[in-house]
Amino acid sequence: MAARSAAKRVDPLSGCPSSAEVYQDGNDVAWSFMLNYTNISFGTYGNNKFYMVQLIQNGNNYMVFRKWGRVGAKNPQRALEHYNTSLEKAQASFTKKFLDKSGNEWPLTGPFEKVEGKYVLVELDDEVPEEEEEMSDVEKEEEVLSTLHETVQDVLKLICDADLIAREVANMNLDLKRLPLGKLSKAQISQGYALLQQLSEALKEIEELNKVIASTQEEPPAKRTAPRRSTRVKRVAKPNAAQIRRLKTSLKTLSSDFYTLIPHDFGRNLPPPIDSLDEVKLKIDLLEVLANIEISQKLQAEKKRNAKKNAGAKLNSLDAQYNMLNVKMEPLPESTEEFNIIEKYVETTHAPTHVQYKLRIKSVLKIARPDEEEFKDVFQSVDNHKLLWHGSRLSNVIGILSKGLRVAPPEAPNNGYMFGKGIYFADSVSKSANYCWTTPQNPKGVLMLAEVALGTPYKAQEAEDLTYATLKKTKGCDSTHGVGRMAAPEEDYETIEDGVVVPVGEFVPSDGSGSLLYNEFIVYRQEQVKLRYLVNLDFLYEDEEEEA
Repeated sequence: MAARSAAKRVDPLSGCPSSAEVYQDGNDVAWSFMLNYTNISFGTYGNNKFYMVQLIQNGNNYMVFRKWGRVGAKNPQRALEHYNTSLEKAQASFTKKFLDKSGNEWPLTGPFEKVEGKYVLVELDDEVPEEEEEMSDVEKEEEVLSTLHETVQDVLKLICDADLIAREVANMNLDLKRLPLGKLSKAQISQGYALLQQLSEALKEIEELNKVIASTQEEPPAKRTAPRRSTRVKRVAKPNAAQIRRLKTSLKTLSSDFYTLIPHDFGRNLPPPIDSLDEVKLKIDLLEVLANIEISQKLQAEKKRNAKKNAGAKLNSLDAQYNMLNVKMEPLPESTEEFNIIEKYVETTHAPTHVQYKLRIKSVLKIARPDEEEFKDVFQSVDNHKLLWHGSRLSNVIGILSKGLRVAPPEAPNNGYMFGKGIYFADSVSKSANYCWTTPQNPKGVLMLAEVALGTPYKAQEAEDLTYATLKKTKGCDSTHGVGRMAAPEEDYETIEDGVVVPVGEFVPSDGSGSLLYNEFIVYRQEQVKLRYLVNLDFLYEDEEEEA
C-alpha cells in the first residue's frame, strides 16, 4: 500500500472500510480539511476547538465524515453522511461546511484568508506518513540483525523512541498521539514564529511604557509643588496606561492566534495568554521541536520509500535509520585518552548550583557529518577552537544530526535570545544538560560536544542583540563570549588533537561581573561548528519529585 499523508488518510473514527479513500478531484486536490479556532477571551474556559471534514469515496459511493470538539478530546463528536452515488451532493455538503466554518470557498484558488471569528485552516504536511500505516513486509523482518555496534543501536533506539518523544512533547501541552490534528507543515511553523515576533514586540512596548510611567512618578525636585507634580503624573501616565491596556488586549488576541495556528491541548482549562518573554522563549523552543520532528518524520518517510524500492533486500530498521541520517557514528572506547578527557569534562564542570541531578556517562559516540566538509575552508580559517557542550531535547536530536546545529530562522523574534540569534554553547556540562529538559520520570538525555571556531570573541557582560555582521563590523570579532562569574581556570585546560582546547577544571570565581553565573559562547554561522561527539547520559535525580 502506498504511503498516505495526514491530509489523505481516511480517519479511522469514520468507521469506513479499509477500501475507502479520501476523494481526490481531477486536479489531485484531496477533499479533506482540518480547521482550528482558539479564543482565550471567550467565557470561563475559552474556545480551543477543531473541526475536520473528509469527503470519502468507497467504490461508487460517497460519504462526508465530520468530527469536531475541544483540542485533545478523547471522544470528539462525529457524524457520517451517506450520499450513495451522488458525488455532486457530497461535494455540496463538504464545500458548505468549509465556507460556514472558515469563511473561505473550497477548493482554495489562492492563500487561505483568515476571517474574524471563524476557524483557521491547519496546513498538513503532504509528505508525512501516519504512524498507524500498515508496515511493509521489509519492516516486519525483525529477524534481520543490525550490522551496527550495540552502543550505536542503543543511542538510535533512544533518539528514535516515538513514545519517549511524545511524552517529552506532552509536557509542552502538545500530545502527538492524542492531538486530533494532522502534522503541521513547515509554512505553519514559520507563521508561528511570525506571531511570536509580534508578541515579543508588544511585550517590549509594554516594558518601555511602564518605564515611562515609573519615571514620571519619581519624586520631583524640592522646588516643585505637590499639585503640579500630581498634574504632570496624571497627564503623562493616563495615555500610557491606556496604551498598555490596549497592548495587553492584543497579547490575548495574538496568543489566541498562535494557539489557533499551533494547536495546543489544555484539556478543559483556559488557554493561558503568552504574556512574558519567558513564555515567548518556551514557545520558540516548542517551534524548534516541531521543526525537528518534521525533519525526523521526513526521514522516516524516505526510509519507508527506500524499503519499498528495495523490497528484495533485507535491512534492519535501525540500520535504515542510520543510513538516512548520513552521519558516521562509532563508539569511543573507554580506554582512550579522548574518553578520559570527556569523562573529566563531565566530572569537573558540573556547576555547583545545579544540584538537582548528577550525570553518569553511558557511552560516547564519535560522530562525523559529511555535510560539514562543504564549509571546512571557512571553519579552518577561524582560529581559537574549543570543545564545547550543546544540550537539547531528545526530540531535536535527529534534526541536529541530519541537518547540523542551525541558527534560528529570520522570522523568529530577536529578543528570544540573550545575545541574538546564534548557536549557543557552554563550558559547563550541567548548564547544557539543563536544556535536555529531562525529568525524574524521563531521566535520559544526550549532549553534543562540538568543536567551535571562536576566533576573536567579543566579551559581553549583559544581554545584547547581536548578529555576525554587526559583530564583525563594529567589534571586529567572530563570536560572543557571555562572561560568567564562575569558570574553570585556564591552567587546568586540556588540549586534544588538532590543538582543540577542552576547558576542563573545577569552577572558581572569574572576571565576569554581569548577570550570567556561567559562560556562554555564541557563533552566528553554522560554518563555525563541527560536531565531534555525542554523549549518552543518565540523569540521576537526588529528589524524585524535583524536575530539571
